[in-house]
Amino acid sequence: MVGLLSLAAAVSLFIGENLDAAAIFVVIVLNALVGFFTEFRAEKAMEALRSMTSPNARVIRDGVPSLINAEDVVPGDILLLEAGDLVPADSRLVDARNLAVDESSLTGESMPVEKDTKVLPLEIPLADRHNCVFSGTAVVRGNGKALVTATGLESELGRISTLLGGVKKKRTPLEEKLEKFSRHLILLVGAIAGLVFAVGVLQGRGIFKMFETGIALAVAAVPEGLPFVATMTLAIGVHRMARQNALVRNLSSVETLGSTTVICTDKTGTLTLNDMNVRLVLPVCPSSEGALLRAAVLCNNASIDGPVPIGDPMEVALLRVAKEKGVDPASLRQSYPRTSEIPFDSRTMMMETQHGAGTAQKGAPERLLDGLEYIWAEEGARPLTSSDRQNWLEEVERVAKEGMRSLAFAWGTEDGPLAFVGLMGIIDPPRPGVKEAVQACHEAGIHVVMVTGDHLDTAKSIAREVGIHSSRFPECMDGKALEMLEEKELFEKAGKVSVLARVAPEHKLRLVQAFQALNETVAMTGDGVNDAVALKQADVGIAMGIQGTEVSKESSDIILQDDRFQTIVKAIDEGRRIFGNIRKSVLFLLCCNLSEVFTVLFALVFRLPAVLLPLQILWINLITDVLPALSLALDPSEPGSMRRPPMERSEDILTPRHHRLIFSYGTLMTVGVFSVVLAAFLCRPGNLENATAMGFHAMV
Repeated sequence: MVGLLSLAAAVSLFIGENLDAAAIFVVIVLNALVGFFTEFRAEKAMEALRSMTSPNARVIRDGVPSLINAEDVVPGDILLLEAGDLVPADSRLVDARNLAVDESSLTGESMPVEKDTKVLPLEIPLADRHNCVFSGTAVVRGNGKALVTATGLESELGRISTLLGGVKKKRTPLEEKLEKFSRHLILLVGAIAGLVFAVGVLQGRGIFKMFETGIALAVAAVPEGLPFVATMTLAIGVHRMARQNALVRNLSSVETLGSTTVICTDKTGTLTLNDMNVRLVLPVCPSSEGALLRAAVLCNNASIDGPVPIGDPMEVALLRVAKEKGVDPASLRQSYPRTSEIPFDSRTMMMETQHGAGTAQKGAPERLLDGLEYIWAEEGARPLTSSDRQNWLEEVERVAKEGMRSLAFAWGTEDGPLAFVGLMGIIDPPRPGVKEAVQACHEAGIHVVMVTGDHLDTAKSIAREVGIHSSRFPECMDGKALEMLEEKELFEKAGKVSVLARVAPEHKLRLVQAFQALNETVAMTGDGVNDAVALKQADVGIAMGIQGTEVSKESSDIILQDDRFQTIVKAIDEGRRIFGNIRKSVLFLLCCNLSEVFTVLFALVFRLPAVLLPLQILWINLITDVLPALSLALDPSEPGSMRRPPMERSEDILTPRHHRLIFSYGTLMTVGVFSVVLAAFLCRPGNLENATAMGFHAMV
């Protein structure tokens, strides 16, 4: 449409109508400025990827430890890794002592990953490569040495960069609809102008005069204010969404969210709090609860004494639950000063601390139960039988199905044996209000899919708790299962899938592309580097403002400042409101424009002088039409807008009902204007200027 306006302005200049041309150029420039300043954000995804690498790296070269720039690391270097380091390159561990790495930005896994040097099969998912460390991840505990295997674009981070560079952003539904509408309008305008020009020339009115009339008709038919009104409606929506903690980087994404039919959402930090909590405290017997809490506090290196908790999130959660149950960690640690420690080892999956008056132990339930010979009982420690072990392992399995990670604890006094005292179930709990938000999505006809790097059982449990996994959406799969599906099978399963777990970036990309091939409008949420490719491929990418990496933010269209899934639902409602208001504006503008076209046409048919001049039509379109149309941008949502399915992507801005309304209103306004013009001719015969002025004011 802007192209058509530019053509009209050029023709106006050519025939000497400089004022007409200037008015049209003002509209074009205003529209461009509003769009530009609202969307003024550079694409920095590649720079953000580079900024995630560590500026320095410690390596062994020629047998001597050296500090070098991270960009100078090459395959074959030996890295020295310690807690707090950012890993500068993909590497194979050759030594790992109590080493744990935060890989959440790369894999989506919420917990730090314990590392070791074991040999693993070649074909193994990224999240399970415990003998490797990856560029851009962070060492949270321990130390180690690693042989560099890949740098730059050959690394996992570089592979994502390559994928990201190959993604072409699709046109939004609003852009598609406005383009289709404009195309039809241009054809209609061309046909009408050509017909009028031909009829006028045949009537002997003169080529130049009919050329000017054709321009007047083109100006009358084209709603010059529509690009400006649509842009301003979106800009107002952007400001409204900013007040609701959603920052929009791309104007048309506001409406796209309103057209969304599928939301692929991350789990950690979006549906959950990304804050470990102890959900279940399960002592062996009532009298062992004190020993269980004591072991949890003493066999623990975290601290919650300061304003900000320090340490492993899981250990912080153990201290919090102890405090909630009346045990003061600081006082208990003073009463039982630590004399020695066997740190957590990924091989034994256990940690042990000595306190003079007692011994505390915690670890994976299977390992801890295998190594113990006693279990706590009301009458004191008794031998741990195979039946006891089996019963507690079944309990561990039950806890895992509820989405919790189990930790087992043992306590022994200096004059008694080390005995099993109970379990704790730890979970990253769902955010308050998420279940209601998911329900609102389902009522609005939106399919919600959880896409996460966590284990399938954990993801399925959380999905069931918040209402994503249900009989309506029963399919749950992991990345490996997705890889094995043919395109046809994936298309069949996509409509029923609720959980996709243990995913790599290409899995997310393939899922988004599958939904798009089914003509779905896809919104994708994410916070890590591994999400960037899918965020860019999706119709609308939504990044987390708090937990999100710079890479994910720069690849997105919308950034949630509060990381809340509920904010997405509010934004969808806003998107639907915006499209409804743009549709109202189009309806209003075309009613006015059609009346102008009919007025010019009827004057030609009845051999009357021009009732409306091109400049008068422009004035009406820019002043009388634009401001009321713009006021429609402030209309509230229609009642029940979030209780109806999303509009189909193929549906036009104007339906047959709207076409009937436009014709009816346009005809009614034309009759009114012509009645006034005819009355003016009757009152003052021959006074053309007076009749034109009366027609102009009547149209206004």
